[in-house]
Amino acid sequence: MAAPSTVLTIVKQMSYRGRTDEEWSNTYALSGPTPADATAWRTLFNALVLQEKTVYTSQCVVVGGYGYNRIPQTGDHAIWSVDLLVSPNAPVAGTLAPGGVLPAGDQAAWVRWGLDRFNTNGKRVYLRKYFHVGQVAGSGGDGLLGTYSTALQTFGAKMRDGTFVEGRTVVDKNGLAPVNHGVSPFITTRTLKRRGKRPPTSG
Repeated sequence: MAAPSTVLTIVKQMSYRGRTDEEWSNTYALSGPTPADATAWRTLFNALVLQEKTVYTSQCVVVGGYGYNRIPQTGDHAIWSVDLLVSPNAPVAGTLAPGGVLPAGDQAAWVRWGLDRFNTNGKRVYLRKYFHVGQVAGSGGDGLLGTYSTALQTFGAKMRDGTFVEGRTVVDKNGLAPVNHGVSPFITTRTLKRRGKRPPTSG
């Protein structure tokens, strides 16, 4: 087990509090070697976007990505990046089908991956990713729409069962792969706020 050398951040935009360009992102540490070049990074990015876009509707679009060869620390530069707002690239819209109620912008569901390690209190340690622009049941309350929950479960499984591109899986900061996954049954709150620009890429 070694620290991950492939880390991808997927940047999205959505409407929030009167603006259409609120950014949010998820960063994934992945098993496997660092992509060899820009083409390999883009192939991996495209493959991850293909999976992730299934868990948000078309009201959310992927606008860019950053690649790192280690878990990024404050001030670290990405070694690869892509801006989908610059031609010939184009933003990628979510593909989750509507059917329920769109949650508020700062509400989110989560997928978590359980690791084969435990904290000092004997509780399992989890990796957790939050997703905005999903769907809650139209009957009211905070329960996820059934098809949304299924999409999250499918994504969670794909990122741990070895069927993702090159057999890669999500891993923790030490390179440990998950042994199970789960999905929140209810929508929750994930605070959003305007953020500064990311550090520039190297070179």
